[in-house]
Formats: sequence, C-alpha cells, structure tokens
Amino acid sequence: MKTVILTLLFFITLCADAPKELRVGVYDNAPKIFLDTNGNPSGFFVEILDEIAKKENWSLTYKACQWRECLLMVENGELDIMPDVAYSKEREGHFLFNKEIVLSTWSTLFANKKSKIVSILDLNGKRVAVLQNSIQQEQIEESFTLFGVNPLLVSVKSFDEAFALAQKGIVDAAIVNRHFGAHYFEKYNLVESSILLNPAALKFALTKNEQSVEIAQRLDYHLDLIKKDRNSIYYKAEKKWLEVKPKVRLPEWFYPFLVIASSLLLLLGGAVLFFKHLLNIKTKKVVENAHHLQAIENEKAHNYRQVLYSLIAMIEQRDSYTAGHSQRVAHYSQLIAKEMGCDEEEQMLLYKAAMLHDIGKIATPDAILLKPDKLTQTEYAIIQEHVNVGVKILQDVPMFHDILEIIRHHHEKYDGSGYPRGVAGDEIPKLARVMIVADAFDAMTTNRIYKHKKTSSNAIREILELEGSYYHPEVAQAAAIALYGVDTSEDVNQTPRTVLEEQRFVYFYKDSLTELYNAKYLEATLINNDGFKAFQKIVIISLHQFDDYNKKFGWEDGDKVLREFALLLKRLFANKALFRVRANDFIVLLDTAEILDEKKAVIREFLETHGLSFDCMFYDAAQSNIVSYEDLKRFL
Repeated sequence: MKTVILTLLFFITLCADAPKELRVGVYDNAPKIFLDTNGNPSGFFVEILDEIAKKENWSLTYKACQWRECLLMVENGELDIMPDVAYSKEREGHFLFNKEIVLSTWSTLFANKKSKIVSILDLNGKRVAVLQNSIQQEQIEESFTLFGVNPLLVSVKSFDEAFALAQKGIVDAAIVNRHFGAHYFEKYNLVESSILLNPAALKFALTKNEQSVEIAQRLDYHLDLIKKDRNSIYYKAEKKWLEVKPKVRLPEWFYPFLVIASSLLLLLGGAVLFFKHLLNIKTKKVVENAHHLQAIENEKAHNYRQVLYSLIAMIEQRDSYTAGHSQRVAHYSQLIAKEMGCDEEEQMLLYKAAMLHDIGKIATPDAILLKPDKLTQTEYAIIQEHVNVGVKILQDVPMFHDILEIIRHHHEKYDGSGYPRGVAGDEIPKLARVMIVADAFDAMTTNRIYKHKKTSSNAIREILELEGSYYHPEVAQAAAIALYGVDTSEDVNQTPRTVLEEQRFVYFYKDSLTELYNAKYLEATLINNDGFKAFQKIVIISLHQFDDYNKKFGWEDGDKVLREFALLLKRLFANKALFRVRANDFIVLLDTAEILDEKKAVIREFLETHGLSFDCMFYDAAQSNIVSYEDLKRFL
C-alpha cells in the first residue's frame, strides 16, 4: 500500500512540473513578429512572449502561417495564441483578448515616388494595397467615405507584398502599420506620406476556451509588471526592434558646394603652379568669394527666420489654441530662466524650443488632437507620440539641433514617471526642466471644456506641492517668484472661433437630428456655470405622447417634428443656449428671468397641430442647487 501511495505522489509531481504546451502563430510582420533567415521566430512580440513563457513554465511551439490562415487557426482551436492582433469589437466575437495593451499603433500610407500623393484627397481613383482581412481593410473604407474619396483597394497577403507592388508601380500606394513602414520604406524606394489612419491597440488573441481565460490573466499580470519596470525586457525589446535610428543626412546643398569648392581649389592650385602672374587676379576672386559666402550666411539666417515663422503659422492654421499655448509657454519659460540666472543665449534657446515644442502634433490625427473632451487610453498613447515625431521633423535641419534635447524631454517628470524616456532628476536637461514647469503652468491657467482654469496663485501653489515629484525643486522655486502676479486673464478656451472649428465642435457636442447642443455639452456648461455664473434660470420643456406619435405616423415624421420644434425654440430663444437631452426633453439656459407666457402659447399652438402636449418648468439654478447634469436629472 505504501508503495502505491508513493508511486501516485511521484506521478502527481511529474504532472505538476510538466510545462504547459501552447501553440503560437507566426506571420510575416517585421519587426514586430516574423521568421528570421534561419527560420527562427523573431521580433518584439516573440521576445515578450518567450520571457513570460519562461516565468510561467510554458512550452511554446511556433507555427508559421499567413495572416488570414493564422486567425482561422486560432478561431478553430488549431493555435492557442496569436500575437500582434489589433483589438476591435467585431474580433472580440471570434477571439479572447487579454486586457493589457501590448503596443499602440496606427497605419501610414507610403506611396510610389511617381504617384504624387500628398493628401488623402489625392487617393481618388488610385490603386492602394491593404493587408487582406486586416483591421486596416475593415476600417479604411469608412475613413475614405468620410473624405469623399474612392480608391481601388487591392488585397495582399503580407506587407512585403504590398511594398513590392508599390515599388513596381502595380499599385500607387500601400497602407501598412507604422512600425513596418518606418523600417522598410527606404528599402523599397517609397515615400512616407502624412496620411495617418486607424489608431489601434495591439494585444494577444486566444482561442475561446477555459484554458485561454487563465492564460490571458497570466499575460496581463506579467505585462503590467514589465511595463512598469523601465529596465525590463519590454523596453529592451522595444528599443531593439521598434526604435528607428535616425540617419545622418547631409544638406542638399552640401554636394554642389563641395564640387564648387573643389573646383575653385583646383583652379587656384593651377594658377599658383602655372600662372603666378595671375596671383593678383586670383586674390581678388578670393575676396569676392568671401563676400559671397557672407551673403550666403546672411541669407541662411534670413531663411531660418522664415522657416520658423512658417512652422508656427502651420500650427496656428490647424489649431489656434495650440498656437497661443506655444507663445505663452515661450514667454513663461523666458521669465523662469531669467529668474534662475540663465544668460540671454539660453533664454533665446528656450524661446525657440517653446515655440516649436508641439510641432509633432502636426502628425496627430485631427480626431484626437482637436477633440474637446477627455482622451481615451489609446488616444492618449497616440498623442504622446508627438514628442518623438517633433524630434524626427526637426533633427534633419541643422539650425534646430540645439533645441532637440529640450523638446525631447519636455514631458518628463522629476520622479521619472514622464514620457517618452522616463528619465528623472538631473538627467533631464536643465532648459527642458524649465519648459516642463512653463508648459504645466499654462495648462493650469487656461480653460478646457471639461475643467476650469486656475488662478495664477493657485497654479503656483500646485507647482510647489508637486515640487520634487513632477517638477525640479530649483525650477519650481524660481517659477513661484517669476510667475507671481503674471497676467492670465486672457480668455483662452476651446470654444469654436471659426467656421472650421465650429464644424469640429459640432462633431463632438451637437445632437445630429436637431443640431441643438447635447447632454455632454450641457454637463460641461453646468460645471462651468458653477464658477462663472453665466446663467441663472433653467427652463425644462418636456414633450408628451411622442411615442404614440411615432407609432402612428412613423419615425421619419417624428424626426421632422423634432427638427421643426428645434427651429421654433431657436426663434423663440434667440442667442440662448439650447439643448436636447434624452429623447423628448429640451433645456433652455437664461441669464435673467423672463416671462414665458407668450412663448408657451406659441409652443402649445405648434404642438397641438400635431396632437402633442408638453410641460414647461422654470427653475433657479442657484436655489435648486443645479451644478451638474446629474443634479438636473432630478427635475426631468
């Protein structure tokens, strides 16, 4: 009996120690995941997964497959894990995804040099290669429809095939993820466009079964740990596989200048050797050349100023709020630097850097950059890329080399919790520390749709509270003196000022049926009113029997009545804030009390012609303690 028990214990121990066998799909999407020249799995996702498997005692068997084939094998249970899959609601119906985002990405269009594609509008009628059954193919048609363009989409099995077709001119352009494109577009002699599409969160996709739930949980556990540790395999693999090392490029004028200079030297040498009697003439030419070079230097300085002003104008044209922000940060940075004893040269460097510190947002999609609301986790990860994009834009221009490190570090924090590199303390360059505080001060003292601005004294108090965590102590103390009493009274906010900005605003904050403001903007308005008291009275108009009307006459007639009723309210309450909430409730905000009897009679006459009735309630915002949409719901 004792022998039997010992034998059972031995086999149980063997089973417990046996590694879990997992099958993993590998498709060709370098540098994230691919088979190297020896047929071994390689890339960013492979290193991350191998590290987790090692800690979990998993035995991984990698199986090569095409993208579509890989997805079908996971769905059918022939593979357990598929790395590098963009999450979407539709795909969640086919696969189990882990929760932690492994990598944020988006798609970029790369074009054949002869195609002359500059903007998305140039794609009409063009042939564009996209990966078959990819997230790009699923979402790209919607983006093209939005801009009114109709390209011919050509499905391919791999990104390599897409680039090869574009290189040969069989297609005009190819849409690939940003990591593949950044590493290989020069190899295929393609040009990178400014067209960015489909921000996506990349995760692990698993077969839907009980085992996968536990695997996904372990993946999330390890991903959370390694992403918090700056020295972990995550950041080492990111640097190894995804970081594109900048290439040193000589200015275009260098080679012609080299040829001219060499020719002059040869001529001068020949003149010295063979024509000594022409020495005086040559000397005169040298003097003339010196004057010419001085003129070139003067012209370069002039061109520098023009380039700087043009870049600033580009920002202003796209987003007037960002432009004003850059100018204010430049001013605050100079004030703080002067208080710290920085010389005039350092102050001018700060001014240059501050004016251009957000230039990388030129590559940020409009739907994220111009969103007047809080960003999602994925959107915030994408907008953080503006730092690296800004450095990439400026690093090829010699006149901007002296401000690159300031711009690269202007979102770092003293305790190392900033981005993009997570450096801390005195590792952050001195002038970048100054801009970090100036940037934060301006963000605190300007209005957003979803928050009030702080007074300058309250902003300084918050900076001092975060001294030693977010901000360098020396800079925080200098800012408290330099920014004390600074004028922040200018009304800087995200309210639309132009027709273009109005249309962007409508996208987020207006009801699509009636074109009245929606509940989200009502919430922001009520919160802001708590501080500014822009209105005192609230009118609630509730329509009755509207469901019966829709059932009797149909939804289209019902929508028509709502649109006509909204126009009536705009006429009765001209220049007042009007909102449609829920389905049949309308809100009017008044700055003073009004007698509404005549307006109620007009409303009643309109509704009775359609067999409808209404309630009209009148509330005092202060007396009823209405400071948010939740407060207002008590009266609906």
